Amino acid sequence: MNTKKLTLKTRIGYGIGDISICLYWSGVGLYLLYFYTDVVGISPALAGVIYGIGMMWDALTDPFMGYLAERTRTKWGVYRPYILFGNLPLAISFVLLFWVPPYEGTALFVILLFINLLHRTCFTIVSVPFSSLTPRITSDSEERTNLTGFRMLGAQTGTNLMALCAFPIIFAFGGGDEARGFIYLTLIAGVTAMCIHAITLYTVREPTTSQGIDRVSGSLLDTAKAIGKNKPFWLVFAATLIVGVTTIFFGNNLVYYTKYALNLHEYQGTVLFTNGIVAFASIPFWWWLSNKIGKRKTWLISSSLTLLFLSLFFVYPIQSLVELLIIIALIGAGSGAFGILFWSMLPDTIEYGEVETGIRSESSLYGFMTFAQKGSIALAITILGTTLNLIGFVPNEVQTKETIESMKSIMGLIPAFGVALSFVIIYFYPIDSKKHKELLEKLEN
Repeated sequence: MNTKKLTLKTRIGYGIGDISICLYWSGVGLYLLYFYTDVVGISPALAGVIYGIGMMWDALTDPFMGYLAERTRTKWGVYRPYILFGNLPLAISFVLLFWVPPYEGTALFVILLFINLLHRTCFTIVSVPFSSLTPRITSDSEERTNLTGFRMLGAQTGTNLMALCAFPIIFAFGGGDEARGFIYLTLIAGVTAMCIHAITLYTVREPTTSQGIDRVSGSLLDTAKAIGKNKPFWLVFAATLIVGVTTIFFGNNLVYYTKYALNLHEYQGTVLFTNGIVAFASIPFWWWLSNKIGKRKTWLISSSLTLLFLSLFFVYPIQSLVELLIIIALIGAGSGAFGILFWSMLPDTIEYGEVETGIRSESSLYGFMTFAQKGSIALAITILGTTLNLIGFVPNEVQTKETIESMKSIMGLIPAFGVALSFVIIYFYPIDSKKHKELLEKLEN
């Protein structure tokens, strides 16, 4: 097992790779629903259906991508070839995703859906192998936390860049035409992402030793059965899934709330960036705390703070930009731990599953996790689009007081419930640093 300290070059090279991933992921998560409703001009319900079907397709392809990737053997490595050859198609599909087709009715729906499915496929081809590099690079639990810390700094940087720069680029290059502005945004983001992934491919090398990859075995059905018996995985899976799905009702509504409840559309970049930059700044603290007291206890502290700040958002009568920025900054600080904890806890469950079942699942486990994660997001987005219709939301119109109040309730209460539930689930997570070292010793013997 490779438990040696990783070089700074490897940590940084892998970490910045997630800047690229999150330029795409955050671009879709923050803006696609808004793009469909306020730029393309379709209803929230229809937008939610297209978004949801695309995300569901993404989810369905993830396990197969994981199964294929961990059985790939090339001179470039096991997972790196998919980043190498998938980079350009992913960038092109991202530009197409934010293009307004010159059609109406059924033709418009079909084209938007097809492009969405194309982008989701390209994203899967790159993102699943990229995530699977973590257990491939190192088998040491603390090193995985450190590597994930760099990765989360990269991920939050990508999210922050998209949050801060998107609307300023759209306004500057669009000249009042947001459709044209989105094309410029995606071109800039796509080229940037390609350049960054080129650096990752140059600086990160997969180990020449097997690093456990030679023990990947079994059919897809055997792998699924083995994952089914992996209790720690299911705890991490459930907690992360619940937090990810419920916080969509906050994150995807924030653009609408800023524009329609507070009339601060020109400050969208500032609002989204504030949440992201505070989460980014909190990562080193949560990283340090996780190494000091363990991943489980850190999750419990983080979820408690996030629950408190989401409750504050719900009960406080926000009237100004400053008040909004303070509250979303607090939410960002509390939730900054979730990413680093999830992506460092997940690899540890690989060795647990191998000891318990005799079957090692690396990329398949990541694929299955993201399958369920994205499938649930698809359902959540579809529900969100329908809910916006039900509360009376009409794009590019003045919203009623009842619509704004309902929107704020959705943004505060649903995520708060999810974060509270994750606290209960992670309380029972059994793997700490000592337990993981015991698992590695069993595998060595």
